[in-house]
Amino acid sequence: MNLYKSTQAGLVILFILQAVVLIGCAQYEELTNDPPEITTFTIPNEVEYGETVEFRARVFDPEDDPLRYTWEVTDGVLKGEAGPHVQWTAPELPPEEIVPPKVVTVYLYVRDGGEEDVHKMATITVFSKPYKIAQIFTGTYTLIAKQVQGDPVAETSTLRLTPTTFTREIQSNPEAEVQAPTQFITGTYRFIKPFDESSGTIHWFPTGSTSPDVSTYTWDGRLFVVFYPETTTSLIYEK
Repeated sequence: MNLYKSTQAGLVILFILQAVVLIGCAQYEELTNDPPEITTFTIPNEVEYGETVEFRARVFDPEDDPLRYTWEVTDGVLKGEAGPHVQWTAPELPPEEIVPPKVVTVYLYVRDGGEEDVHKMATITVFSKPYKIAQIFTGTYTLIAKQVQGDPVAETSTLRLTPTTFTREIQSNPEAEVQAPTQFITGTYRFIKPFDESSGTIHWFPTGSTSPDVSTYTWDGRLFVVFYPETTTSLIYEK
């Protein structure tokens, strides 16, 4: 009986010693575990509304432990399983199209099983292409030449553009003895795809009109040439 009790007590002590050793090893491993390091963090600087891009990261872990990745964004949609690569779709373009850019913040957290994770963050500018191009065109332009069906027309005119609106100040036949009243035309305008900084199509919507005046345009950084095919009218403005 005493031998049985001694054996049982010995097993209990052995179990306790093994548990202490295991706990000690785990604590030692935790204390000596070096955290991972995010060596590269590839995030685009800017994207268009609704565009899908890929985020990439490269992480080094001294112990080569399994890593857990957590991506977070302040707007837009992440797609796929969290890992060193993940896809993200920027927020959709609002219906009005010509809207200012917005900033989205991207966070990456990486953990290797230790108590703390390492993280990185970056920001992306999400832009509307129509707004970006409209900002380039914003300013005041002076008419230097006008032609209708190839014939020159005497006219003094100023065109003022904001990212969303236009104002035309027109003085017809400025050489006439009796001057006609200055005409003001205001409204909104919209770029029609395909378009870029140098050429494209614009729909002009005078105030009160739902039907646009359609024109093409070219721009070389100084001269803004607008052509209305319906009336075969070309206007050359200088900024």
